[in-house]
Amino acid sequence: MGLTFRAYTGEDLPELMEIWNDILEDGVAFPGTELYDLPEFAAMLEEQSAVTCMLQDGVLAGYYILHPNNIGRCSHVANASYAMKKEFRGRGLGKYLVGQSLKQAARLGFRGMQFNAVVAGNLAALRIYRNAGFQTVGKIPGGFLLKNGTYSDMYILYRPLTESGIEMMSDSC
Repeated sequence: MGLTFRAYTGEDLPELMEIWNDILEDGVAFPGTELYDLPEFAAMLEEQSAVTCMLQDGVLAGYYILHPNNIGRCSHVANASYAMKKEFRGRGLGKYLVGQSLKQAARLGFRGMQFNAVVAGNLAALRIYRNAGFQTVGKIPGGFLLKNGTYSDMYILYRPLTESGIEMMSDSC
């Protein structure tokens, strides 16, 4: 399996937006409800600390966006979102996106990574995050409105990004 990572380029924008909007339309993982158009999506990506594409054998499989979780005195904690093309989901590739984002966050000087709204039913993501060293630090009962109109619990996860923590990560990440 030939996995490579690279920063996004302007040529990637339509495909990245399509992947993101597919996840929004699914209504089970990302909190947003409004689909992006190209100018809005380009502006959102420009605000990120990093946008990294993952290619499998030269084909875009997914990507992550990375940015501070908050402002000012809390800006040393990162947040990331992961977006995988539907045809690449369920292949065990998500762990590589997460691992790469953790390394990138550490390189950028972040001291931790926090996820604010991991939907309880997103079992694959929860498994990947926990295997990458994240701990559940909070639960918001009924905090996520699913597309079908029901409410799901969501979790807040955190992982420190100390040098020793990054060094302990497998090279397969």
